[in-house]
Amino acid sequence: MPKRSITDDEIALIKAMSARGMKNKDIQFYFNRPDRAVNSGRITGIREGSYGPSKDIAPASEEQVDALLAAQSQTEPLSAVIIPSLQGHNDTNPLSADTIKTLFDNDGDGVWRFAVGETDAHECKANFGLKHTSGWLRAIAALANNNGGYIFFGVHDKGAVGEGGEDLSYAVVGMKSDEFAKMDPAEVTKRVKSVFDPTPRVQTSLLSIGGASVGVIHVEQHQSRPVIATKTEGNDVREGDIYFRYPGQSARIKYSDLRALLDARDHDARAQILPMVERLLQLGPQRTMIADLMQGTLADGVRSIQLDEALVEKLTFIKEGEFSETAGAPTLRLIGDVEPFNQAGPVKTKLGLLTRAKVIAAFLDQSAPDDPEQYIRFAIEVGQGEWFPLHYFAKLAGMSQVQLVDFINASEGTNHRKAIYSARVQPNAAFKPAVGKPKALLELLIAGSPIALADAQKASHAAQAITALPNGFEVNGDEMMGLLKQCLTLLEGKTTLSFARRAVCRVDELLFADDLT
Repeated sequence: MPKRSITDDEIALIKAMSARGMKNKDIQFYFNRPDRAVNSGRITGIREGSYGPSKDIAPASEEQVDALLAAQSQTEPLSAVIIPSLQGHNDTNPLSADTIKTLFDNDGDGVWRFAVGETDAHECKANFGLKHTSGWLRAIAALANNNGGYIFFGVHDKGAVGEGGEDLSYAVVGMKSDEFAKMDPAEVTKRVKSVFDPTPRVQTSLLSIGGASVGVIHVEQHQSRPVIATKTEGNDVREGDIYFRYPGQSARIKYSDLRALLDARDHDARAQILPMVERLLQLGPQRTMIADLMQGTLADGVRSIQLDEALVEKLTFIKEGEFSETAGAPTLRLIGDVEPFNQAGPVKTKLGLLTRAKVIAAFLDQSAPDDPEQYIRFAIEVGQGEWFPLHYFAKLAGMSQVQLVDFINASEGTNHRKAIYSARVQPNAAFKPAVGKPKALLELLIAGSPIALADAQKASHAAQAITALPNGFEVNGDEMMGLLKQCLTLLEGKTTLSFARRAVCRVDELLFADDLT
């Protein structure tokens, strides 16, 4: 049995603090140490009596809890918190008021200033607003791609000058509005998630420095860097860009830094996988199967076992470190149902960095993503009114046409986009009669004759012909998808690409619209 790294006395204190109604994240602060992290999952286990002997340990007294809280409040913050680079694990609460206030200093003239200055881990902004988010969203991505850090609102950046010509560099002036104070902290994460993938982890706090209100966003270094912009936002964020925090600025990453970031990620991946490979070699192929926690399968290349979804969630939770033990890796006993995996079924794909091309490709390949709703959401929230196949993904999500319209209207897209895509899920929305050369190709399609695409012009005509296919036309899936792929390839980068996208949506209507009624 692995040795526990948390004592009975600590368990008693945690139980008493939980009884007071303290949140897991607040309790963690008092028990984390550089050589041991007490995570939220363990605290929950202690509260519920499922961790070790916690069920049989009585809660500590009120006096003992008060003594612990008083002792911690008098403890000086760790110096590592104020090192600009923020290298390594930060064992102190990064949003502790005492910790943050050590970064500010009164210059003797009654002006409080940010003593550290703008570094590769700190950015200052005079004001905060949810209407113009691109500036601080860019800073969040840049910090997440470096070593993490802070964004301070209500603090001038370098070079600011007062009305009388006085130097206000890094001076605390306070935020002009109370928007940050009234904002739901989840709103920041929501905005970040809508623009970047993977999503940086952020925390917010509000404190007073010299009587002025200062907003703080703390950004953690992302373990799956690089964080990439999935759409354009304002004037500061461009789709596909990777931002990196340099001393004094958040800018597009330089090649050398991107190369170093990717090399470090690959090194970490190899370091994590080598112990698994060594264990695999020790056991041999006859005794091992590989668990895919994304797909929920156990496989050895010959046979495959599908794991129960509830069991996969628990496995993923443990794999991500929620029950990690520094003193020794606990033995995991799995109890759950396994089911045969039908290889003839559609290939499941996990949602990663989604782009316009991937949405179209998923339809043309008839893949079955685990998150079909996100493909619909992408069209509404990221698309600029382009044509996207919505019926197919709605069918995969188990939606009716009414539910699809409700989903569109509940999204974060603009009212204009919602109106566009709500109209496009109505019957025959993508249909458009063909005239001229496209009409001649339409007759060939209806007759079942093959069409050879020699150039972009022929592809444009073919796409317009597909858009004019009548209701009741029996679509040959493989042939039609192949023809659409040719049209998209030949029209890539041309203004007539919209003809091919609309043709994709017409085929989507013919194949799947009736399934939503």
